Amino acid sequence: MQGIEPPSLDQLRGAGQRPLLKVEIEVGADNWINLSALDAKNYVEGVNISLGGAGMTPDPIGGTLSVTLSNEASIFHPLHPTSGYEDYIKAGRKVKISIGAKYGVTDYYWERIIGHIDEPDFETLSFKVNISGGDYMKFLEDAEFKTVDGAGDPDNYWGVKAEFNSYASDGLSGVELYDEEDAMDIDDDNPNVTPWDDLHNATFESFAPGGTPPSNFAGKMVVTGLGGNYVRNDDAFTVELGKEYLLRFQYKKEVGTGNSGLRIVLRQWIGGVWKILPVIIRNLDSDSWTEGEFYFEPLADGAVMIELIVEEDAVDDEYWIDVISVQEFTPYDERYYELPEAAKGVHHVTLDGVDVWQGEEDEGWYYERSTRRVSFDINKTVGLGTDNVDIYYYTATAPEDAVARILFKAGLYASEAAALAAMDNAVPGFDIEEVWFEIGTPFIKAIRMLCEVCDYRFYFEYDGTPVFRPKPTPDGVDFAFTAQAHITSARNYQDRGEIWNRVIIEGKKQADPVDVVESRPSELRDEAFNQDSIDAYGERTLTIKNHLFQHQGRLSDMCDSLLAEYKDPKWYADIKVPFNPVPLELGDKITWLERLNPDDEITQTGMIRDIKIDTFSTTYKCEIV
Repeated sequence: MQGIEPPSLDQLRGAGQRPLLKVEIEVGADNWINLSALDAKNYVEGVNISLGGAGMTPDPIGGTLSVTLSNEASIFHPLHPTSGYEDYIKAGRKVKISIGAKYGVTDYYWERIIGHIDEPDFETLSFKVNISGGDYMKFLEDAEFKTVDGAGDPDNYWGVKAEFNSYASDGLSGVELYDEEDAMDIDDDNPNVTPWDDLHNATFESFAPGGTPPSNFAGKMVVTGLGGNYVRNDDAFTVELGKEYLLRFQYKKEVGTGNSGLRIVLRQWIGGVWKILPVIIRNLDSDSWTEGEFYFEPLADGAVMIELIVEEDAVDDEYWIDVISVQEFTPYDERYYELPEAAKGVHHVTLDGVDVWQGEEDEGWYYERSTRRVSFDINKTVGLGTDNVDIYYYTATAPEDAVARILFKAGLYASEAAALAAMDNAVPGFDIEEVWFEIGTPFIKAIRMLCEVCDYRFYFEYDGTPVFRPKPTPDGVDFAFTAQAHITSARNYQDRGEIWNRVIIEGKKQADPVDVVESRPSELRDEAFNQDSIDAYGERTLTIKNHLFQHQGRLSDMCDSLLAEYKDPKWYADIKVPFNPVPLELGDKITWLERLNPDDEITQTGMIRDIKIDTFSTTYKCEIV
């Protein structure tokens, strides 16, 4: 109830008492007009309300309303030229309905519903206006998750975007370390190619090879003596310890110059000694331009020597070399993008603003949950880039925060923080690691899924306050009808339609796809059943598919809880009262008297599951407890 303790029903039924009705619409910012007393006239002929609230199941129940107005002299007609009220009744207007009673000389009103007009209907000949609408749940029914939000990010998940510089698919990164404009340019003052000036039993000159060489000039090494034939560049490039590099080059052995082979050795000057790096390229003896390459790791920070050595002593052997390139290299197993510890999973990845799909053969991305690493398929073509890999990852989210964000997205509040501050909620006490919904999912379905995981209920109160709380329990009594005369009629019945004696819940997928097609289902799953109920009423299965169930314990506990709740048919009572003397709501507990015969009168207790108000007459559907 709304926290108001009204006078008793007996006072309402006393002499001179009468029920009261008020319908108001908002025609400006917080400017409410009372149509029940407009220009001292009551234009409201009747109302019908179905109240939203805490229902039997986690499905959110919205309130609906309809109002019939007298349109005397067509004053509300939208084309009326002079009435001054022609703009009052139109779609989108806020409307609220209050019902109460006069006690003594005091008018008591209790707001029963607030919402919006859908589409008014004007009956010109009968001078009536029919208004229909719903409470704020309508916003959640009409809105759905879009592809992207206003910032261009995915709209349907709860998390953070991380930006990374991309690794090239060839593994190369950074600047060119061998930075000669032409790898073997001519030096006019020296016939040798500088700085290739450490020679032994060899010459090394720059020349234009003609034909179609790799570049304008190549380096020509000619053996001139026997024993230790080499050419060295003592400071070819500079490297850093702990990194890996790729040396690439073009080479050719001049035809008819012998049978020896060329090898390339890298050295670093460490502790007064030239130390050889582990990898050596041997026997380069192709007689056509051929690309050679090798990967190496330095022994220390600093300069690296390139040494060209002829394998055998062969005077006049001639070798050409060109297009030398040295760049930092990242092996494939190190080309990953590591997310922070707060990451609970990956939702979405883009490269250069283009979507990349998880597990797609040769093109997709993969996620290693234990290390929080994202990597692209080894065959995917990727170029170097700055902040061009966007990874959208989940962060643990409290269910109440997820609800608040949906309310914000629906346009009900200016921010998520404002929605959370306005919400009457309890704290479930756990987080959901990966909160997301399919594109196109209505907000109302997303709210239902959150309620399912928590076994909570979501609804809007009479004044529009959003409520996110556990399902009501039948403890205590909120209001008692203390006399048989307070009840117009009572109907008791049993409903087999709500029996569920086998409950199956399927939760989150546990395995990420390893290819385009998953090999087998991998959802969290559990079920519970009651054989006695199956034998008595036939098997009736409730299946819930909700990926927000992400822990087996919660999923299993919910199976057991739902089975206990629904395995047996429930008894209901429809209680009709002549007035609406108190603002009872769904989930409230009430008692009432029922006379079985002239000598026997019993007290029934029920939890309100539905409320229908027809002007002043109210019908409560109660689950008997």
